[in-house]
Amino acid sequence: MNDLFPLAFKRLRPLGRGASGRVWLAEGPSGLVAVKLATTPGGLRRELEALRAVQHRYVARLIDWSPNGDWIAMEYASNERADVWGRGQPMPVLVELAAQAAEALAHIHGLGMVHGDLKPSNVLVAEDGTARLIDLGLARGRELPALDLGGTLGFIAPEILRGERPGPEADMYGLGVLLYHLLTRHAPFRDADPAALGYLPLTTLPEPPSSLRPRLPRALDDLVLALLARRPASRPSPALKVAGLLRAALSTPPRAPLVGMAREREILRRHVVDLLDGKPATIVLHGTAGSGRRTLIRECVRAAQREGVRVVPGGSDRRALLAELGQGSPAIVALDGNAQGVETLVVRIITERPPCLTLVRADRPMMKTARLGGRHLCPSPLSLEDVARVLEGLEMDRRRAEEFHRLSRGTPGTLLGLALGISVSDDTLEPIARQVLALISTGPQTITTLAERVGLSEHRLLDHVEPMIDRGLLTASGDGAWLMEARTDNG
Repeated sequence: MNDLFPLAFKRLRPLGRGASGRVWLAEGPSGLVAVKLATTPGGLRRELEALRAVQHRYVARLIDWSPNGDWIAMEYASNERADVWGRGQPMPVLVELAAQAAEALAHIHGLGMVHGDLKPSNVLVAEDGTARLIDLGLARGRELPALDLGGTLGFIAPEILRGERPGPEADMYGLGVLLYHLLTRHAPFRDADPAALGYLPLTTLPEPPSSLRPRLPRALDDLVLALLARRPASRPSPALKVAGLLRAALSTPPRAPLVGMAREREILRRHVVDLLDGKPATIVLHGTAGSGRRTLIRECVRAAQREGVRVVPGGSDRRALLAELGQGSPAIVALDGNAQGVETLVVRIITERPPCLTLVRADRPMMKTARLGGRHLCPSPLSLEDVARVLEGLEMDRRRAEEFHRLSRGTPGTLLGLALGISVSDDTLEPIARQVLALISTGPQTITTLAERVGLSEHRLLDHVEPMIDRGLLTASGDGAWLMEARTDNG
């Protein structure tokens, strides 16, 4: 197609290339504009129709156009991409930008359309710091059938990779990718081979952003992961509600740092996806006290819950537990491998193959389960950099990392115990630990109840409680919801 620039505008310099045309900075009767020229005759017709329908303060405004879709002129607010602009910006500013993008998506969805290609380069930042969504070339009505694969690898929702028709949930996934980029400066999925981005969203789940950015608010961490859920129905919606959730999430306390054990955490995330694809599994997490087994189990259970998997309490009657696991829908259960009769129960689960992911915390490998196909994982110790990031997350001097790494030998439970000043001796227990022990002495308590009674958030309470569990003062139920005195644990 001939490069016929519209006569009403003076071409200044190239700005880039979109999905359906080249973009130029130009000067027109009312000032600077971004002019997009179609690469094929009428190639901008779909984007023109979308822009004529969409009028929102966080979407680049349509100024002028060619009736046949050969060119369009849009508001020029900036040429600074969200991911480039976001480097060094404080977290509240980044979250506000994502909330504005969510408001724009809400407007687009309200018109019966989806954007179809939300990514950092399609969110520009104006001089006043507000968002401008651009490139609606893939926007489509929800009533239309699925078209050829569109979008950009690394940002496409899993359902689009499977060839399904995109809905508003696909845009919410794109919003999650955008936010992940802004907060961590990393993509949710990374691989040296770009082609891997075409299958990784189908085979695994993203690493929590709090693993890459210390002191991320707990609700924000959860919301980003929920937006990136593999199942569209599990993602938060509608978009306008998500905008409010993003802003509210900033007021929640930070999550305790989850670092290290990258290999084991990735294996568990892949098993959650396998479960959703109809492949049950049993995994024995074995190691010494404080090695990180509970952390791995808790993170895996949370990932499964975000995908709509049922969590079955592991402390129930054995026969009732087997019946519950066999109900048909995918389930996850966490068991204490040191409790009496658990190995026999696990053997039955492996043999009967109910649709569940079974996680077993044990001190040593369970050879009977291994012979039947059960998988074993032993958490790897924290590296020196892992310890430094934990200290940073606890607002401690990361320069002491070498000292704490040497004393803890990379064992997470020991590290937390040292960092928080918790000792096995009752005489040296800090006040919160003594208060928790006094409350639990009257009977098992839920984490939620304990947090309310001692006046802490749940995650801060866990910071104090986990070293006590790892040192043998307390024990937890398989799903981690209940705490009790160690001597009363009967599995």
